[in-house]
Amino acid sequence: MPHTVDAVFQEELRRAGLSGRGVLPHLLALLRASPETHLSLSDIAGLSAEAGLAITADDLARRLEALADHGLISRLPTTTTEIVFDTVPEPHSHILYEDSAQIVDLHVSAETLLLMVRDALAQHPEGVDVIMRFRRPGSPPYDS
Repeated sequence: MPHTVDAVFQEELRRAGLSGRGVLPHLLALLRASPETHLSLSDIAGLSAEAGLAITADDLARRLEALADHGLISRLPTTTTEIVFDTVPEPHSHILYEDSAQIVDLHVSAETLLLMVRDALAQHPEGVDVIMRFRRPGSPPYDS
């Protein structure tokens, strides 16, 4: 079974234009298996160490950036200076609660999202910031 899982991630990496060899498929499998989908570099370093993945902090950071640059994970805006990565591969929106630094996935239609934004602005006119990210033309559809 592990060989099948490895093959799936190797193929996903190859389709994205990355090498399907070495530590990268294991890292991607680790990220996708995590019950938490919004992870900081230090969170991922901890998961990697627990899983016995031999990788330095600098190499881990480089590989996460490569995964994000190729649309297999994305970087999320946060209220801290630490980068947070999102491991969910399909496009979706987020709510970020500043007081708790909690990030919540929103898998909703554009119409529902618009209603949620209108409702939030009506209820908390001075307490809501809306950040819209416009992807570069030709960028992977995931990085939302």
